[in-house]
Amino acid sequence: MSLAGIRFDYIHAERIAMLPPNTQIQIQMSYQFEADRAMKRGGALELPFTLTLSSNPNAVTMTIRGVALIQGDVDPRNLPPHIAVPVMQMAMFEASLILRELGMPPLIAVQPQQAGQQQPRYF
Repeated sequence: MSLAGIRFDYIHAERIAMLPPNTQIQIQMSYQFEADRAMKRGGALELPFTLTLSSNPNAVTMTIRGVALIQGDVDPRNLPPHIAVPVMQMAMFEASLILRELGMPPLIAVQPQQAGQQQPRYF
């Protein structure tokens, strides 16, 4: 079994409020595969998934729905990590891009550069 592809079917994001500078924000994320809605088509399993994201304080909400296309036999209720992890990573990457467009901080904390380290130079 292998992951043949990922398709995003629905993306909704909304910035509810602008936060003052240096405001701490907590992001809550929920991710689930919808095994009861899985369908076999042409030798591949289409497994729907949903990623929901909200923040505290209430500044942004996001919902991403899509389908993971899986080749071979797999139990949709017990996905192996080599199938589940890449799907989650792609959805989180998409969410990060959308958050950036909405002017929100990234999902992954960026480490500040330590004193004495040189910035990379690009030519």
